[in-house]
Amino acid sequence: MGNTESNVASGVKKQTDASSILLYKLVDLKGGGLLVDMMKRATQTKQYAELDHALRTKVEPYLYNKGKGKWIPIEKLVLLRNKDRPKHKMLPPLRAMENPADYDIDKDMGEDEVDETKIDKSKYRLVCWSLSERGAVGETILHLCMLHATAIHIDLAKRLLRFYPKLINDVYISDEYYGESALHIAIVNEDPSMVKFLLDSGADVHERCIGNFMCPEDQKASRADSLDHEWVCVTPETNYNGYVYWGEYPLNFAACLGQEECYRLILARGADPDKQDTNGNTVLHMLVIYEKLATFDMAYEVGASLAIRNAQHLTPLTLSAKLAKIEMFFHILNIEREIYWQIGSITCAAYPLSQVDTIDVDTGSISHNSALNLVVFGEKDEHLELMDGILVDLLNAKWNTFVKFRFYRQFFLFCFYFVLSLISFTLRPGPATTSSVSNPQITSTELPTIPPKMDPPVHNSDLPLLLDKILSTALVSKRYPWNLTRTRLDKLKLDIVENLTSALSDMLGTYRNEIKLFNRSDKTSIYSSRNDAKPIDETVLRINSTILFNGDGISFTSKYNWYVLKLPLLTNLQIDRQVEKIFFPSYFSKSLVSNVRWNNLTEECRLMHLDTLSTKIRLTAEVLMEIAATLYIFAALREARFLGLNMFIENLMTAPSRVMFLFSCCILLTFPFLRLICADEIEDMLAVVVMLTTAPYFLFFCRGFKTVGPFVVMIYRMIMGDLLRFVSIYLVFVMGFSQAYYIIFLSFDNPNTPEGVDDSMSNPMPSPIESIMAMFLMSMTNFGDYYGAFERTQHEMEAKFLFVVYMAIVAILLVNMLIAMMGNTYQKIAETRNEWQRQWARIVLVVERGVSPDERLKKLMDYSQPMSDGRRALVLRLNQSEEDKEEMKEILEMKRTHDKLYKRRQSKTMKKILTSEDNVIL
Repeated sequence: MGNTESNVASGVKKQTDASSILLYKLVDLKGGGLLVDMMKRATQTKQYAELDHALRTKVEPYLYNKGKGKWIPIEKLVLLRNKDRPKHKMLPPLRAMENPADYDIDKDMGEDEVDETKIDKSKYRLVCWSLSERGAVGETILHLCMLHATAIHIDLAKRLLRFYPKLINDVYISDEYYGESALHIAIVNEDPSMVKFLLDSGADVHERCIGNFMCPEDQKASRADSLDHEWVCVTPETNYNGYVYWGEYPLNFAACLGQEECYRLILARGADPDKQDTNGNTVLHMLVIYEKLATFDMAYEVGASLAIRNAQHLTPLTLSAKLAKIEMFFHILNIEREIYWQIGSITCAAYPLSQVDTIDVDTGSISHNSALNLVVFGEKDEHLELMDGILVDLLNAKWNTFVKFRFYRQFFLFCFYFVLSLISFTLRPGPATTSSVSNPQITSTELPTIPPKMDPPVHNSDLPLLLDKILSTALVSKRYPWNLTRTRLDKLKLDIVENLTSALSDMLGTYRNEIKLFNRSDKTSIYSSRNDAKPIDETVLRINSTILFNGDGISFTSKYNWYVLKLPLLTNLQIDRQVEKIFFPSYFSKSLVSNVRWNNLTEECRLMHLDTLSTKIRLTAEVLMEIAATLYIFAALREARFLGLNMFIENLMTAPSRVMFLFSCCILLTFPFLRLICADEIEDMLAVVVMLTTAPYFLFFCRGFKTVGPFVVMIYRMIMGDLLRFVSIYLVFVMGFSQAYYIIFLSFDNPNTPEGVDDSMSNPMPSPIESIMAMFLMSMTNFGDYYGAFERTQHEMEAKFLFVVYMAIVAILLVNMLIAMMGNTYQKIAETRNEWQRQWARIVLVVERGVSPDERLKKLMDYSQPMSDGRRALVLRLNQSEEDKEEMKEILEMKRTHDKLYKRRQSKTMKKILTSEDNVIL
């Protein structure tokens, strides 16, 4: 049982070793013992003197103060219980000890007696049986008598209580059964007479049985002790499934076991039905968990409350919704409702929305633990059966009031957004093609001749050819010997570029007044020109210049036509800075420089060209997409702000396609920055991701339509269920066979390839990755090319044998098994009656969560009406059968009795509080 299994085993071992525990000599675990034998003789002879003497001489030495008991601090009892826990869960005082198992509570307390009148009894427990003389699991002799529950043992228990009445409230002290009293055991034994006797003898009706054995199974690993209180700390999240999780209190035990007589006996002795256990559950919570409908009505009728919330903030109604207790859920709804009028079979009833609706009736926030939320997002098949009656009517009221309009508005806005994405991505231009000159050796016959007149402008892509022409003209005209290599020619061109930059700098200092800047409109600016319709990749600064050649090299004159060329040896940013440094030392305005940079960007970035109508349409669509993506992100952040992070994440998990869409919007926000730095290739890769994550958002809206909604559910179920299981097995075979084939194709030899030439290009499996892809294609029955290549390897027979085995296992067995699993999922969903209704309900609630709390509260006021006590309710007109009418009458009578008894109990409680306050004052 969780982390205490070893502790239970050690306790059982001690119980079997009766010789080491003196208690088992008086009453053992098999039903015998010294006192049992004496009781049998006394019952037969009616002589109890021998037994009474034995009780005083044999039992009294095990009792504190001759049976009067001793007040033990709660923290000491917690330490005694805690010593059996694992080392990491021990409390600090025990962890500091060398051997925590040797902790002795009597030595720790000493011989000092506690004055009963000077202590806070809530922090102490009165203990009668010595703690060091208990049984293996902390039991007393009274517990042993109650466990056997024979007539002899019951008589012996009563005899013991006659002599030592303080023994009645002693409990088990081991962690496994801590807190279990004789009253608990009597209830489990279904013995109302013994229960009455114990109550008459002073048994505590509020004793809590908090042992590990009485804890829900999923909470056992989280149990932890605290010196501040006696109960055990556990995590609040649980499904409440446990072997004997019966609510800790005797009243809860009686209710869960259906012991109505015991329940009424304990209730009559002052037990509070609204007492909460460690999980915050009351009697009615426990009866919902165990679906005790008749006992539930009885407990409610005699005063139990339906309004108390447990540790998970669940009332009995919402707990029944979470656990999908169908009968209990609708029964509690009928108890909660208020009947307005009835005519024949038509009844007008008001259902309070405080526990049912997802909108909080006070603040307008989303109620995470409302019945509607728990049913709609529940995963059990039984939750589908709850999608009926008031819940469907409430969903329809929400849909018609405000959700329908918002849903269709979001749908059409997304359709418009998707059209924009199609326009922007389908009109997207491809990358520009570049050509390079790569002659290994240049000869005089290959050199082009320079034309008599250059046609501006000169582009980056033309510069290498231009320099070749310049060198050809200069060298051929001077009849130099011509045997330059490419390396020497590149070095020569680099020297020319450096000389050109230096010469231009010097001459512009002299001829600055002659510089004229103009564009096609003859305005002062940087001139950009095009030779054709292709995007301009170079900005040309055009000034008056003439290029002359002489024997010493290249020189420039500046009378009329100058050409300043941007050289490919410099980056765009370096060129811009160089132009500023050489040509604009404070002569031109900064706006002109900015214009240079912007023109450079628009000319060099292919996605920034605006020379055609299609590019302008594309850029407009991209701008609108950026605006829409920003609005979508802001809307999501706004929703997260008033929902809270946890609920917002939970909301996203219900719609995976929406998560993908928001992810695409986030990526889209990076596009302007990538465009400014002209990172076209990165933007192209991200554009692929954006399109793949945008289109699935249609699946979110498809769930709201009855014709296609179930198919969306099928796709989700098949991907997350069938496909994942298939892939996990499929990869085992693919990885194994792929590596085997990779080894086989290491010996691949293509006869069409000459000897000494690498034929890896024709090898169908040249690498392990390619072999994996080949196995995938073969499983899809695309194996023609691979099968023909088997005979070109040195392992033809092995390859063909593995092929047959692989196709039999993967292509035939596994693929058809996947088809069968998907068919089963399809049939299961298709046969589910309310599956589409649940998907539609989830869409309604997801859309509702996107509304602000104030607006939600306003809409709630529109579809609800006030009840007589001020609560908001959904008013419905019901067509009831005769059986429903009889049930309604019984419930009305039960509610009248409940109200009367509940008010009486509340008045008694108030009197007790006032009396205790008066005593304190006195």
